[in-house]
Amino acid sequence: MLSLTTATAQSDKKTLCPEVKIEAERLSDLTIPRAGHELFCVNGEYVVAGGHTHGFVPTPTAEYYKDGKWQVIQMVYSHDFGTSVVLTSGNVLLAGGCEQNIGVGQTFTAELYDPVSHTFNGFGSMDQKRTLASALEIDSGKVVIAGNWYHQDGIELFDGKRTFSYVKDMTIQGSNPYIFRIAEDDVLIINNWGIKGDTILTQTVDRLKGDSILIPLFETWHPKIVGQHRDAESFIGDEAKSLFAYLLPVEDSTRQMAIAKVENGTFSLLPTVCPVPMRSQWEEIEYTTHIIVDQQAGRGYLMGISNDFRNAPEKPYRYYILCIDYAHATEEGAPLTLYYTDPIDGAIANAPVLTGDGNLLMTGGFYNGSNFDPSAAVYLLHLGQRPEPTKGSNRLWLVSLILAVLVVAAIFLYYWKKRSPIPLGTDLPEANESEPEVIVNDPEGAKALMDRICQLLEEQKLYQNSELKVTDIAAALGSNRRFISDCINSQRGCSFTQFINGYRIDHAKRILRQDPNKKIADVYMEAGFANEQSFFRTFKAITGMTPSEWKAQ
Repeated sequence: MLSLTTATAQSDKKTLCPEVKIEAERLSDLTIPRAGHELFCVNGEYVVAGGHTHGFVPTPTAEYYKDGKWQVIQMVYSHDFGTSVVLTSGNVLLAGGCEQNIGVGQTFTAELYDPVSHTFNGFGSMDQKRTLASALEIDSGKVVIAGNWYHQDGIELFDGKRTFSYVKDMTIQGSNPYIFRIAEDDVLIINNWGIKGDTILTQTVDRLKGDSILIPLFETWHPKIVGQHRDAESFIGDEAKSLFAYLLPVEDSTRQMAIAKVENGTFSLLPTVCPVPMRSQWEEIEYTTHIIVDQQAGRGYLMGISNDFRNAPEKPYRYYILCIDYAHATEEGAPLTLYYTDPIDGAIANAPVLTGDGNLLMTGGFYNGSNFDPSAAVYLLHLGQRPEPTKGSNRLWLVSLILAVLVVAAIFLYYWKKRSPIPLGTDLPEANESEPEVIVNDPEGAKALMDRICQLLEEQKLYQNSELKVTDIAAALGSNRRFISDCINSQRGCSFTQFINGYRIDHAKRILRQDPNKKIADVYMEAGFANEQSFFRTFKAITGMTPSEWKAQ
């Protein structure tokens, strides 16, 4: 854990955070304007559920995005300012929310969303009625629920099927707590809002199992208060290795922000190359969401908007996305990049969701800062750019790493050619990147190379590596990426990615046949997909069905 001296030193850095402009693409509007709703991605589709519409009136409807349009479906309850969890079973749990118009009261209600049939099933009630609660799935499909608004708070457990049961009262009662796993069957519950919206500055943190504990870091750096959040999206660990790690936004008494890392219950500041920027070249920034992690890219995103948003909501505002490149940290810390958009008229405030392509999708929210005037707008924030290194030493480190990789690759290739079980009977053309058409104009050579590519994939199952690149295949076969890519295109009529995904989907099918009860998360990871969205999208593109539909047939 970092000492308080080290933690304070984080804010003493003077390096400026680079700023990069991104596109905010306006997609088709929601059919029903809404705020206080749930937004999630499941079965390869984006879904908004519940919340309230014009007049601050709860709406028991949901919408899913398909073929460029939002399709409205009926819910059992509205869950205005409720909570939701995408379960490993493939269904979604939705629970709680306001009982009446204008955000009054709490409810016990709970229902499950089936993304295959696009239906909701109201099946029971929680142990406590709740608004502004948080929830997180742990082992065996159980879900921990905590947090409340203007009502008593406590911890309860959903068994993953039908039943909610009381566990214990909270030491520090509050709303919208952060819930982070510290073991397969235990969590920490971190409150930063009181049950009446008051700020809680405490070092005490509750546990599902055992007594509450004190967090020394919270003496100086306090969890940043945000609205509704989905804590599973802040995960940066490795569940298979029992490494439960998360990123958490924190702030000090001056409102300076920093990034904390929570690893198996230990809290520390994440060293960064520069401080978290609190203003852009135009204005001060208010960060409004939890940290949304893209594990494939090794980056976390913290969203913000002008801090004058609520005082003058009628003017256009920029959105800001702070990119935390945690997986590519150097001795100087993790690089930060501040993305920004052009000013958007009638800005909306709502937590986005990560798309399968690594962008952020944002739907609805408080238009003009008012609960009585929610928005129907939908924006896709394009984050295709890679953050640039911010210092010369970072570039030197990167160059050194590349040279080291090239040396290792050369040694590997030398021994591979000597020991490879794959017959090298066909001479390959010289590796000339400028003349890839040679392999296309040599049908026999192209077929022989295609056979070797297939043999390599089938014998060594390289497609199970989610980061497999065409250069990896080329190096293994002593060819170059252009020959491999053009060979696959000419022989199979598809791109390298489509070709590899075909192997991955075939592997996923074998798993589903042999072990139908296996968790979807385990299936797509074993097959070589980096995330659930990519798996569902590819599975449906190849088979015409979702995994659940295919398994049912």
